[in-house]
Amino acid sequence: MGTTGFPSDYSFDEKLNGVATYTVALGFFTGSYDKGVGYYTDFASVADMLQISHFSDTSYPSRAQVGKIIKRIEGTVDETVKRSYRPIITRDEFHDFQFKNLPMNSYYGGYVGFIQLPTLKIRKIVSLQVWQGSQYEELASAQAQINLQENHTDIKIITLKTPNGSYAFNLESSNRIVTTSSPRLEDDEFNNAFGIKTTVNEIISLINEEKPSKTQSFTKARNHKALLDTTNQLSISDFFYASKDKGSGANILISSLLAGDDGSDCVVEIKTQQPCTTGLSSANLTVADSSKLAVGMAVSGTGITGSKTITSITDATTVVLDSGSGITAGTNTLDFISTNQDVPTVCSVSRFTDKEDIRRLGDFWTIADEGRIFFMQEYPFHSKNSIIVTYEAGDSRVPAQIHEATTKLVAAEILRHDDQSILVSETGANISTKEKYDILRKEAMDTLNGKKDLVYFLE
Repeated sequence: MGTTGFPSDYSFDEKLNGVATYTVALGFFTGSYDKGVGYYTDFASVADMLQISHFSDTSYPSRAQVGKIIKRIEGTVDETVKRSYRPIITRDEFHDFQFKNLPMNSYYGGYVGFIQLPTLKIRKIVSLQVWQGSQYEELASAQAQINLQENHTDIKIITLKTPNGSYAFNLESSNRIVTTSSPRLEDDEFNNAFGIKTTVNEIISLINEEKPSKTQSFTKARNHKALLDTTNQLSISDFFYASKDKGSGANILISSLLAGDDGSDCVVEIKTQQPCTTGLSSANLTVADSSKLAVGMAVSGTGITGSKTITSITDATTVVLDSGSGITAGTNTLDFISTNQDVPTVCSVSRFTDKEDIRRLGDFWTIADEGRIFFMQEYPFHSKNSIIVTYEAGDSRVPAQIHEATTKLVAAEILRHDDQSILVSETGANISTKEKYDILRKEAMDTLNGKKDLVYFLE
């Protein structure tokens, strides 16, 4: 049985922590390490434990520096207790499958077999692939696919939109590398200069906002990728997760992290560009290469007013728009946008489709708190490594003990570097800084050792 809430659970409150005038666009609840606020503790709690003034942007250490310490310590806490109290995605975990009930008896038993994940408190099954003899079949999430083709470098922007177009994330392409001069590859761009498979890895790293470890030797990038929506409020990795298709290195699988089938209303847009010639009030458009265009694409740019769509393709250089109204004569580079559709010779696109039938009598069901997945209607072959699962885990509450232990460890880390006694002074009446460090760390580790999870695997 899982506890969903308790009066002493930790959550950050601006006003209670005396920083009501400090504005953060995202709010503090989701964790803003650069503002000194994590998932388990915050700069104000640490300062209060050290009995010093709250950290600020100009203090030493600053809020941002304290936030970096908090981020490191929270990782230590997760590794110690073998559980996360913040959302962590575990990718591509392989499992064997064995029948526990014969299929004809599964209705009464509730499953034909199950797997036990090593992590408890599952928030969402992001991807659940089962081996069907010749390929893996996806059973979870709403998922889209982008398959890069020979002219993939024509892609200028890949846009992922949440339902109803509420938020849009633009993944911009670049053939630059990271250098000391400008222009250069930025953290919110993907590099397309080194071939299809390298480009796939770049796109995946950008969607997941992770360090591009598979491509950094080529692109010279060292930072984590990072991408906010067009209003600069939300991060792409909070809404989407990307992985490479095990059967094709050119195929990108994009899963929505929204609950249930909500993600099926997400949208994939691909923008390409071509030099074009328009005629005054003419629906005919002269393009550089119509083989890279398709009926249904939207067209926009200099010389075109309003929304225009390709209705037919006449020959190698001529396409017809749905209207010539508002078109002026000229030669310009125009944008061609495909929504949930293929771009010939550039990439094929499969729209977000709900693949999940998660219920007691559906394809599979879960006991999320215990980390179990039960298979019912759809199940893998009885074989080794027949299941690949990616999931987001993390307890929904931060107990007081975790908050206290994390705060003590962060405070101890700050004391360890306080060589000049600038923050915490020593007098003859006080215990020494070393003693304070030892006490804080011992008490914190004793608390964490008592919170360790034990997972029992029962046949």
